[in-house]
Amino acid sequence: MERCIKGGQDSQWAIVVNDNDDDEKDRTGGRFEVDERSGVVRTRGTDLFQLDMEYVLYVKAEDQNGRVDDRRFQSTPEERLSIVGGKRAPQFYMPSYEAEIPENQKKDSERNLFADREIRYTLKAQGQGAGTFNIGPTSGIVKLAKELDFEDLRQPHVYSLVVTATEDSGGFSTSVELTIRVTDVNDNAPKFELPDYQAHNVDEDIPPGTSILKVKAMDADSGTNAEIEYLVSDDHFSVDPSGIISNNKQLDADNNNAYYEFVVTAKDKGEPAKTGTATVRVYTKNKNDEEPKFSQQVYTPNVDENAGPNTLVTTVVASDKDGDNVRFGFVGGGTSSGQFVIEEITGVIRLHSKAISLDRDKYELNVTAMDDGACCVNGDATIHTSTAVVVVFITDVNDNKPIFKDCGTYYPKVEEGAPNGSPVIKVHATDEDKGVNGQVKYSIVQQPNQKGTKFTVDEETGEVSTNKVFDREGDDGKFVSVTVKATDQGEPSLEGVCSFTVEITDVNDNPPLFDRQKYVENVKQDASIGTNILRVSASDEDADNNGAILYTLNAGSNAADLEYFEIQPESGWIVLKKPLDRDRYRLRVRASDRGTPPSYADVDIELDVVDRNNKPPLWDDATYGPIHIRENVTVGTVVTSVKASSGIENNPTVFYRLMPGSTAQTNKFHTFYLQQRPDNGFTWADIKVNHPLDYETIKEYNLTIRVENNGAQQLASEATVYIQLEDVNDEIPLFTEREQETVLEGEPIGTKVTQVNAIDKDGTFPNNQVYYFVVDSPRNEGKDFFEINKETGEVFTKVVFDREKQGAYALEIEARD
Repeated sequence: MERCIKGGQDSQWAIVVNDNDDDEKDRTGGRFEVDERSGVVRTRGTDLFQLDMEYVLYVKAEDQNGRVDDRRFQSTPEERLSIVGGKRAPQFYMPSYEAEIPENQKKDSERNLFADREIRYTLKAQGQGAGTFNIGPTSGIVKLAKELDFEDLRQPHVYSLVVTATEDSGGFSTSVELTIRVTDVNDNAPKFELPDYQAHNVDEDIPPGTSILKVKAMDADSGTNAEIEYLVSDDHFSVDPSGIISNNKQLDADNNNAYYEFVVTAKDKGEPAKTGTATVRVYTKNKNDEEPKFSQQVYTPNVDENAGPNTLVTTVVASDKDGDNVRFGFVGGGTSSGQFVIEEITGVIRLHSKAISLDRDKYELNVTAMDDGACCVNGDATIHTSTAVVVVFITDVNDNKPIFKDCGTYYPKVEEGAPNGSPVIKVHATDEDKGVNGQVKYSIVQQPNQKGTKFTVDEETGEVSTNKVFDREGDDGKFVSVTVKATDQGEPSLEGVCSFTVEITDVNDNPPLFDRQKYVENVKQDASIGTNILRVSASDEDADNNGAILYTLNAGSNAADLEYFEIQPESGWIVLKKPLDRDRYRLRVRASDRGTPPSYADVDIELDVVDRNNKPPLWDDATYGPIHIRENVTVGTVVTSVKASSGIENNPTVFYRLMPGSTAQTNKFHTFYLQQRPDNGFTWADIKVNHPLDYETIKEYNLTIRVENNGAQQLASEATVYIQLEDVNDEIPLFTEREQETVLEGEPIGTKVTQVNAIDKDGTFPNNQVYYFVVDSPRNEGKDFFEINKETGEVFTKVVFDREKQGAYALEIEARD
């Protein structure tokens, strides 16, 4: 049994044992209890209650928030509760029952609302809903008998039922109301009225936020399950809660094929949410709102510096998204700018048709593109223009060869004996081209018939250095020719050459050499003072002061001998200065050059005094020459004939001897020989050529001829023969190198192509003067196309070339002295 009594929200109920009557303690025997919170009084235990017996309880409610002291709370007065035992119908715990069930609850699902007792339950519907629920007869469990659908209008949302409980014994029964409410479940997705929506002829220039169309979706659910919000998939658009779609950004009819297609989504607020979608197409109408756009903002074409009229420079490209036609020009109007023109329709930029002079590294052009509004109605009311920059870079053409502008001023000198690698001169060539076409590297050109190179050059700096130790008196000679080549780095490369002569300056590295190792001479006893006794001769291969000789006379073993003689310092003649009074004299002559310090050589002189009656041979001339002969005379040619008389009466016999000297110039190598011949009672000496002569090697000779008579005491006399060679044109000019040159097509007549160079080793002008000619021969294919300056070797064009007609010519040139 259960009963409920009421109290405040903070009340706490208690059954109070009344002990006013000492004889009576808890008359109920503890058979009841009260729920402290709800105030429900229930029976306890299993003992049966006596029929018609009264059970008395005292109850009170205490305020848990109101404390009187540490042990007591504020409370109501005790109230007497009388409970009478007897037969009663079954009692429900609650006066009525309510329950909720979701619409998607499965059939036969149970709700345990009533106690399982020895009671039979029945269920009856009030109004609609019969047969929707049933109840377990003994268990009291209420079951769903058929499927529910909240959205089915034929089904109520609230079911009013009556549950009756009947005792199996006694037949008592009690009824109670049971209300079951069906709750909505989010089992329906939003659904749009149309599967797709379309808006046509929407101007592309409408301002953002303009309403375009409205969509609408429905949801069959209820409450929040039916509340809808909208979303769009394209950020160009937005949709408000009512389904109105507006543009979120500026539209563009020139993209997306002039329409936008996107998805609009309707989403309910159920848990979990359900969605529905529809397609939206917005068709835009074009307006002339786009300016032409260049394919690039900066164009950087290259044009050769020698480009001619009408040469193509580049093509600028621009397009207009509106579909307008585009016309090109230069900023400021017009289709020409300086030496450049632009085609209005195509955007092709060319050099103009007049004379061209591209003298700058680059040209900057500002080009424009203008639409015509042909895309749309009234499109020409607004014309759009855009600009781009064309930077025309002028590319250098390798049309200038390196030039040694100061080549004619190069007169370097280097000392003989200078160590290998000694600096000679720094050459410099300039090339008017730019970049690699103007970068010059130097090299030495191999001289004709020359083994190895006598000089080296730094390819970067042009510093020329020796590549050997020179000997001025040896094979190198006094002058050495060198040719330096400057090559640019173009493709193909161009070359320039510079030929100059390096003077090998003399070093006093050669001492004087006497033409004999010892002089022995007979002197007449009665020789008068001032008589030329003997001439000594020394030569020095060095040059200038280093080869200029002075003679000094010294005594031999007897210092007194020096009192009788003196020597002429430059000629070498020993002259008597005191009458002779002894049979023999011994002297020493020193030949010293004028170098610093001087070099010298000594030679001994033996003079024997003979009887005054003995006479030495007498030369017709003490000195012969200079005698000039051509260097190309043949071996055996008579250079000159000399004659001396014996000095002895009735004994004309004489003997000639050509004295070998100690140098090539004094006949050390027997370049000349002597041949005696009789003629009219006299004996002549013919000086003849013994070996071929070469002006370029030795230009002059100094020969000593000794003649002796046939007396009892042979006396001798000497004479000197001076021979000078004359240069003969016996050397042919030789080109310094075989050249390969380039010339640009279209160049005017008279354009310089190259300059050739040939060297003639002859020693004198005009034998070494070189002239140049184009070979007049059928095999010379370039003869009609080129001409040459005969004196300078410069080659020039005679026609305007066309590379497509012929790409190369072989030109044969000859050098004549």
